Amino acid sequence: MPTLDEYKQMADLLFPNITKTPEDYYKMYPKRDLPEGTEVTRFAPSPTGYMHIGGVYQCLINREVAKSTPNGVFFLRDEDTDSKREVDGAADIFVPALRGFGIEFDEGFISETQEKGEYGPYIQSRRKEIYQAFAKDLVSRGLAYPCFCNGEDNEAKEEQLRLGLPLGYYGRWAKCRDLSLEAVEENLKAGRPFTIRIKSNGDGTKRFKFKDLRIGETVLPVNSNDYIILKSDGQTLYHLAHLVDDTLMHTTTVVRDESWFPSVPLHVQLFEYMGLPTPKYLHTPTVNTIDTETGNVRKVSKRKDTWADSRWFHEAGYPSSAIIDYLMNLINSNYEPWRAEHPDAPISEFDFKISNMSKSGALFDLAKIDNVSKNIISRFTGEEMYNKTLQWAEKYNTDIAKLLKENADYCKKVFGMDKNPNRPRKDITTFSEVVPFYSYMFSSLFTNDYSAFDYEKISKAKIVEALTKYTEKFDINADKENWFACMKEIAGECGFCPDMKEYKKNPENFVGSVADFSTIIRVSLTGKRQTPDLYEIIQLLGEKEVKERFEKAINFLKQN
Repeated sequence: MPTLDEYKQMADLLFPNITKTPEDYYKMYPKRDLPEGTEVTRFAPSPTGYMHIGGVYQCLINREVAKSTPNGVFFLRDEDTDSKREVDGAADIFVPALRGFGIEFDEGFISETQEKGEYGPYIQSRRKEIYQAFAKDLVSRGLAYPCFCNGEDNEAKEEQLRLGLPLGYYGRWAKCRDLSLEAVEENLKAGRPFTIRIKSNGDGTKRFKFKDLRIGETVLPVNSNDYIILKSDGQTLYHLAHLVDDTLMHTTTVVRDESWFPSVPLHVQLFEYMGLPTPKYLHTPTVNTIDTETGNVRKVSKRKDTWADSRWFHEAGYPSSAIIDYLMNLINSNYEPWRAEHPDAPISEFDFKISNMSKSGALFDLAKIDNVSKNIISRFTGEEMYNKTLQWAEKYNTDIAKLLKENADYCKKVFGMDKNPNRPRKDITTFSEVVPFYSYMFSSLFTNDYSAFDYEKISKAKIVEALTKYTEKFDINADKENWFACMKEIAGECGFCPDMKEYKKNPENFVGSVADFSTIIRVSLTGKRQTPDLYEIIQLLGEKEVKERFEKAINFLKQN
């Protein structure tokens, strides 16, 4: 085994161009000037493709933890050290995707060419020398070493399996663990690539207590594996990178998916080796869904779930607030009742608590998202609906955008029909549904196949009679009270009962009720049996359009 002095010489051989030490970087990244107890968190995605909906979920948790304290800091870091999985341009997706959900950062990377904050670079590939300085320090103190092993040692793996031992690079299978200075020199002269491995001091039998902010206190085995912390191309692995970055950026709570929990022993060991305090850890529930084929719970899949791509919700036309509200429901069990009591309050007023996070996985349910979205959209005024639908259409449907722009005032009135704040209609789930839902209000879009008529209850001849008489007495200028009185009168003339109580007592004496009569009018004008207020529809369509639709209905019924 090399002496401490030989390890120092080894470190210089391995990293001849690295002159700075961890102490130099501690000075370059001084402690943040924040009150004691202030939370600093980071969202740190890898640019391996689109922004996953699970990423948005975890991002929200980071934000809520930070903002649970006054002056809390929430920053964005691009963890792009895995060049094999990196997708070109993926990093530039992060900020627009998150901004689409109304999520902003206090500092961090904004694009490939722009960032804000004093603790950057916030893109890991630009911090290579920093990681190497820390790796060099570990080698110089005999806590890490170069490994020249090429590829996976299948013989070692087979033997470990045969003996019933954990798989890994440790003990007598760690062939490079105690290489002499001379052997390292020879390998370097021969041009052999090397990785840097941590020299674990664990023996697989020792245990330590670890407290996760969500999971609670657990007993874990001390790490005994000599994991790679620096790759042969000089890029660091997450294990070392997050330790260095979260230390220098003064992250107080590391929020990450619970899939990283098995790595806790290694990370705690690394913090100990560096002589640094271990930050608080919050391992979040994995975002799951119900498999439509098997009925089993599984992780949300990029391959199976199109909506795993967070952009899908924007394209479909969901209000961003609906997605955020739903994710907040998953994050904190008391969010839903709070939102019900405060429908218009900003999320910043919600009292987020880690203790209210689920101990089990987060189950993502599109049907529940639809309900949340309907609730939100139902509260929009006509003008709000118009503006938000136009905003969506300008990005995703130019034909609808053109229609909206050309009929702005009319559309606002249409979208504002039958708005009752105490009993809002919940007909629409997404902005993509708005114009199709109201298509009967646009002559250029409307077609009527008259299939909504109840021919079994009311004959075609009687429908024709009702429409003909109504057309004769129809008055566009009548107020709502007189309009309805006229409808009841005509209904009576056609054999429909004007009084609902009387109809319920003796339905056999009538063709139908006044409600059935109004349905005939409604179907003729809209093709639907249920719509917003019929009077408002008539007023907005106008006399000419109304009469033309009655005429079309009458002609159709006579010919078919």
